[in-house]
Amino acid sequence: MGKKRLRVEALLAAAASPVPPPAGDLVPDATLAEDLFPEDLPRLLGLLGRADLYLQDEVEVALHPTLTRVWSRCGHAGQRLVQAPGNNAKQYGFGLVDWRDGELDFELAEGRRAMPLCAQLRRAAQRSRGRGRIAMVILDNLGIHTPRGSRLLRALLEELGEQLMLVYTPTYDPDANRIEWLWLSLRRTVNHTHQRTTLAELLADAQAWARSATPAEVLGQIGSPFALDHRPTIAEELNHAA
Repeated sequence: MGKKRLRVEALLAAAASPVPPPAGDLVPDATLAEDLFPEDLPRLLGLLGRADLYLQDEVEVALHPTLTRVWSRCGHAGQRLVQAPGNNAKQYGFGLVDWRDGELDFELAEGRRAMPLCAQLRRAAQRSRGRGRIAMVILDNLGIHTPRGSRLLRALLEELGEQLMLVYTPTYDPDANRIEWLWLSLRRTVNHTHQRTTLAELLADAQAWARSATPAEVLGQIGSPFALDHRPTIAEELNHAA
């Protein structure tokens, strides 16, 4: 486990405690502390007590379906046909979820661009500011996610100052950002072997998926320890079943 992965895992674990523990307590092996200990971890843990912790990422929603196992009748005549359009129209879903309460911000855009990302990060900062807190966001180091790669993001960070803190996952380590686990649900519900003929229909399915996802479901998908705090009551389960 490298420094970046340790930083992320320490923040996710510490967020479950009312008072974040000392940074040294979060290093898995004290003999490796000198090599593994992220220098900025104590400062981040100090901020975490008054921060909302968010996870952010993008997902592709494409007219060309992703293929997976499906039930169908035996034999060639009973097989399910899946269209593969020549023009693979697509958009991208920008997702941001609160690690503690499962609040999901999901918006579609025509490309992985800095403008929708910055708009989403601004909404997170505004939401947290309204709660008397700051926004700490875990995300990967795609070009548009870094101030070096995006002039718009650099300007946003300068504008918001400590109201917005970005924490980066390691390169080529999708499991470090748990919102990737949430995309498994979207792909299973929307993308896999779908039979939509237009992108508009598919995008509507993606929006419907995001609107219908309850905080408890979101927290359960991303493996948050706060999922237990959002279990539905018996009355809610009966209403859902009805």
